[in-house]
Amino acid sequence: MKTSAISFPSRLVAGALALSALVPQARAADRCNDVLVDTQPRVVASGFQYTEGPAWDRRNGRFVFSDIPANTVFGVTLDGKVTSVLKPSGYANGNAFDAAGNLWSARHDRKVGMTDASGATTVELDAFDGKKLNSPNDLVVASDGSVLFTDPPYGIQGHGPQRAAEEQPVRGVYRLKDGHVTLLTGELRLPNGLAFSPDEHLLYVADTADGTVYRFKVAPDGQLMGKQRFARIEPAAGQEPMVDGLKVDRHGNLWMTGPESLGVFSADGAMLCKVDMAGSHVSNLAFGGKDGRDLLITYSDKVLALRTRVAGQ
Repeated sequence: MKTSAISFPSRLVAGALALSALVPQARAADRCNDVLVDTQPRVVASGFQYTEGPAWDRRNGRFVFSDIPANTVFGVTLDGKVTSVLKPSGYANGNAFDAAGNLWSARHDRKVGMTDASGATTVELDAFDGKKLNSPNDLVVASDGSVLFTDPPYGIQGHGPQRAAEEQPVRGVYRLKDGHVTLLTGELRLPNGLAFSPDEHLLYVADTADGTVYRFKVAPDGQLMGKQRFARIEPAAGQEPMVDGLKVDRHGNLWMTGPESLGVFSADGAMLCKVDMAGSHVSNLAFGGKDGRDLLITYSDKVLALRTRVAGQ
């Protein structure tokens, strides 16, 4: 595996990383400086097939991420040391750690898996209402241990081990708690990334179909209500709308990947910053590092890093 710690590839520098927002250019740059130390990502590691699902592994002081076609979850330190964590991974996409340090993976083999500290993996869920899941895509672990995940059909449309027909009547957002699974909503066309607000009273869910992040209120029993359009990075001319991965920082700002870009929105929906990253698909992102202020970004065949001014939650 080729690794490096060089500056952002020169083929992407021209025209890339321009700072913009729904405000004049100078103000946009000022607002990016409020949330970012670096405005130029550096390559941490490269030579993969397609990267996704970054998560901070606190126990081992590293990030993990998926290479979906390689059927592998890798670990990487910020100095570019890459190790294989889980192979086969079930064509894992999204990853998250629970409070005990167990690794949860949303897998394109139509399963949700959990890998404990010993490396043993169990399938925690593969069906709902007697029918196979579509293709678990991304997930988040709540403070009560419940795991919320999205279930679009990407893995059975050619991005997993085999093509198959959808069995679920909706492409849902689900909650798995103590072995019991609940469908929280089937309102979105292509539910993808998801993230809680710091107090877990709000849930943000990306709908890749229209490039929009929707916000739901979380009821005391965990149910979702009050769907609202929250944020969208407007595509440039010739681009399709896109949103994929989501994360929230400790101030409640929403960080999202967009059409060849990364965006940051305040808790009231105002765009704070946009970093243009032309050249490849920006799939996902995760906060980590010793102080929670290192941002790992999965970017096609690479993983990149930015230093932030505010820590992830």
